[in-house]
Amino acid sequence: MKPRIALGLQGGGAYGAYGWGVIDRLLEEHIWISAVSGASAGALNGAALVSGLASGSDDGARTALTRLWRGTADRSPLRAWDWTAPAGAASGMAPWMEPWAKAWVETWVEPWVEQSLAFTRLYGSHVTPFFPAFRAMQAWREAVRASIDFEALTAPRAIPLYVSATDVLTGAARLFTGGAVTEDALMASCCLPELFSAVEIDGRRYWDGGYVANPALDPLVFGGHGATDLIVVQLTPFVTDAVGERTGDVVKRASDISFNACLMRELKTLTELQSAVRLAASPSPRLRPILDINIHLLRAPAELASGCVDKYDTRWSTLCALRDLGRATAGAWLAERGHVIGAASSLMSLDEALTEHAPRARTLRP
Repeated sequence: MKPRIALGLQGGGAYGAYGWGVIDRLLEEHIWISAVSGASAGALNGAALVSGLASGSDDGARTALTRLWRGTADRSPLRAWDWTAPAGAASGMAPWMEPWAKAWVETWVEPWVEQSLAFTRLYGSHVTPFFPAFRAMQAWREAVRASIDFEALTAPRAIPLYVSATDVLTGAARLFTGGAVTEDALMASCCLPELFSAVEIDGRRYWDGGYVANPALDPLVFGGHGATDLIVVQLTPFVTDAVGERTGDVVKRASDISFNACLMRELKTLTELQSAVRLAASPSPRLRPILDINIHLLRAPAELASGCVDKYDTRWSTLCALRDLGRATAGAWLAERGHVIGAASSLMSLDEALTEHAPRARTLRP
């Protein structure tokens, strides 16, 4: 029998384009997806995936995902600085100009973008109130409207989708599903408070779902979807090789730890519970789902651990590089561990996830 896959999609800003690449590669295997849960950028990927699949084809999902990230790049404040080093005749540039153009990009454009993003990370909360449209996530809303068919999310054949957000007043997670997955729900799941205004839904205000459920895994296991396997697509690595002393480096690492904490807790709980249930002589029927499901973590690669690409960098060239990395990582994972899908868990404990860490990579760009 063909394995039925529940997908858990972690959030992580522009790193969501890496998740796009992972999903794109998985769809080439024509996997049977039974349910999806996402937070932040993972929620956007999940909504595009589910709405596209509702059209009846994997190609529909791949088109929706491409449209989502292309629309994000087209509306990015950094689109005017999307300069990449030329690549020979394909660039249409005279050969004598190529070294000059490459030097210009490396010497001026990339450092300027890097400093701008660092400034945004540190001082964005002081600047964005002067830009109401940005604060209201207007550009992202437009990209979502253009790429996601919300009616398809509630179609009879639609795959169950769970979107997490954080209640500002209680700090509790709220999961939106079914008809509750609206444009506002997706914006709430992506709402970083240092950049955007809280999103109000039903009289409650919400921030990014990554704080409390990144993503929520419980409904994928115990939601009655009959999944044989749970695959968690990680965007932010648990482990890094080093943390710089600059304020920006410290802030970034603190953010990564915060947004990984809930995923670490959920994976620890699920793997330990599964181990205990499998040793029990007569496990409770309520725990049967955890006994029957195989758990897999598609770890974020070293290139993302190195921080060589900023999570705020939404230029098309960056998103495409992240997509390609996601496709390559998913392909390597399928070649190494794809044979266990439907047969066994490839993640047995959280300690395994913390100790398996590849050497640091230097860059995503050619």
